[in-house]
Amino acid sequence: MKKFLIIISMIFLCLPFSLKAEDLFYGVMWDNVSSKHELYSINLLTGVTDLKQQFAFPSGNWTPTTSFMDSYNGKYYLKDSNNVFMIYDTVTDTISQSASFDSDFQAIYPTTWSGKNVIKVTSDGATHIGENSLVTIESGGRQQLYATNSSGNRIDINIPSGTNLLVDGVDVMDSIDSSVALGAAFASLPTNAEGAGYTCGLGTGYHDGASAIAGGCGFDFQNFAFVNNMPEIFHNASFNVGTATVFSGESEDATLKAGITFKFGSAKPIRTADKQNLMLENKINAMMHENEVLKNQIADINMQLKALNMVAMN
Repeated sequence: MKKFLIIISMIFLCLPFSLKAEDLFYGVMWDNVSSKHELYSINLLTGVTDLKQQFAFPSGNWTPTTSFMDSYNGKYYLKDSNNVFMIYDTVTDTISQSASFDSDFQAIYPTTWSGKNVIKVTSDGATHIGENSLVTIESGGRQQLYATNSSGNRIDINIPSGTNLLVDGVDVMDSIDSSVALGAAFASLPTNAEGAGYTCGLGTGYHDGASAIAGGCGFDFQNFAFVNNMPEIFHNASFNVGTATVFSGESEDATLKAGITFKFGSAKPIRTADKQNLMLENKINAMMHENEVLKNQIADINMQLKALNMVAMN
């Protein structure tokens, strides 16, 4: 009799949201000691079984071939011979009994999933993840990635603090910080000779934890004979070259830079007249100062003469 036979049913696949990342199945068997059915989880990789529920079918018998699973809700519907279901919920690890139904139904199935599409592929081949989607699609030989809101409009993708965006294992923000530090170091280097044969200098740069050091020189073409064989535009030009490296940051590779600065237009004339006027003003000021001193001296002499006259009259 079925009541005394071991019945094993491994026709139901495990649910991803209720099980670990293992090859787990569920099985039902009859237990002679308790005279009840038992429901186990079965690890097909290790052979380990775990008793989940021990229960009795109302009629004492069931029909494995007409039982089914609801994978979206994580429930197993075990059909009793008397047209009821024993329902095992994998999420809550509970078992319950359904109401009875008409025996004229030849088969009963769960409803189709009518919830929100978490992952979908649209007609243009784009894969949407989530209701307000993270979208990825191959276009023009490149894999594009962007986000949309509930209206389908594109929105920004934000990487919150504590999560780093890596490209080939390199932190993008650290690379940006290092690049800014390199730029700051390069900006402090000379770009021309400034009246000398050549001018050299050192520079440093810092940005948000990244530090860089740079060195380079500037040259004026007019200081070299070879410029006579070059187009006239180079006669007043300057050449500069430099190198920099990040000594505290994401990258320690050396970076090189070189450039040419062209000068246009005639030199600003020296305002000789203004200089002469300034010199004349300085002389006038000096003479006025001397006159003031002389006036003071004459006033002192006059007072002394008045004093002598008064003494003589007495």
